[in-house]
Formats: sequence, C-alpha cells, structure tokens
Amino acid sequence: MELKTFPYLGKAQLNKMKKQMKIKNSAVDLTDLALGIVILGIVVSVGANILIGVRDSQLTDLPVLTTTNETVTSPAVDTASPLTNIWGITVTDCYNSSSDTQIEAANFTSSVDGFGIISVTPASTATEWIGGDWLCSYTRYDTTEPNWALANDAADGLAEYGDWFDIIVIVGIAAVIIALIFMAFGRGGSTSGSGGLGGSY
Repeated sequence: MELKTFPYLGKAQLNKMKKQMKIKNSAVDLTDLALGIVILGIVVSVGANILIGVRDSQLTDLPVLTTTNETVTSPAVDTASPLTNIWGITVTDCYNSSSDTQIEAANFTSSVDGFGIISVTPASTATEWIGGDWLCSYTRYDTTEPNWALANDAADGLAEYGDWFDIIVIVGIAAVIIALIFMAFGRGGSTSGSGGLGGSY
C-alpha cells in the first residue's frame, strides 16, 4: 500500500500508518527466525551424524592398548560391572584379589555398549570366585589418536547445540508474543482514530 494515494491524510496520521506497517512487517519477519532455527537444527544434526560416522569408521584402525589389573569392586553374578576406559575390546583375564586366584575365562563375559563402555559380567558358574574384588585386564583402542579425537570432539561440540535448542525456541516464541502485543496495540490505536479519517471525506 502506497501512502501517497491518500493525500487527504494529515502528517500525524501518515506517520501512524507507517509505524503500524513497520510493526506488521517486523512480525512477518519472525517467519525467517523460525525457518532459521529449523534449518540450523537440521544442519547441526546432519553434521553431527557425519562426524560420528567419520569417527566410528576409524575406530578399528586405532592402536590397541592394554589396561592391566583394574579393580572391579565386589562383582555380582550375572551383573555387568563397567570398567574405566571407554572403547574397550575385550576382557582378557581376571583375578580374585582376595584369594589371589585366576578366574577361568569361561566364568565371565565382556561386552561393549554403544557408548564404548566395556563391562565384565561374572557367569553363574563363577560363584566360587564371588566375594571380594576382582582385578581384570582388558584391551582397548587408543582414542587419544588425533585422527579419531578430532572428529569425536567436533561431534561432541555439535551435540551440545541440543542443550541450547530449548532456549532458542523460547526466545523465538517470546519474540512472536511481543510482536503480537505490539500489533494489537497498533490496531487499537487505528480503531480509535478511525473517526478522524472518516471526517476527512
């Protein structure tokens, strides 16, 4: 709408209409904010998945280290006990620290979850070794290698975007509410001034 098509309007009324149009345009621009949040979320999610894929594809190429005699506090039958270092491969042997006897390999199992945490689980046949702490040794990948650590750190950094996403959404909603309030006041002002416009005809 071009304001010059209303020559009968006074200067104050023209300024009021310009202000109302500016408020309305600001509210419409919030669509760009919402679209930007969605696009940012998609880009970050895709980027994090790509980095995780790059990281995981290099895992088995890393050097293998051995952790020896890590203490497992009072393990229980059929209960997984997590070990300290992540991205483990397998538990190679365990000893009962109280009796100083080696536990046969058939009497425990090891597993690695999706986060790389390796655990040792005493089998039901290991009852004679239950009581006291175990000392277990296991192999693991050296995740301090730069070609793996760089992709991992970058993926972790992008994952932290999720902690901020709620705040970004809340700020966006607050901006929409404020814009709607301004628009409502603007409409109220134009309604009260409609009598003046009608009198100009």
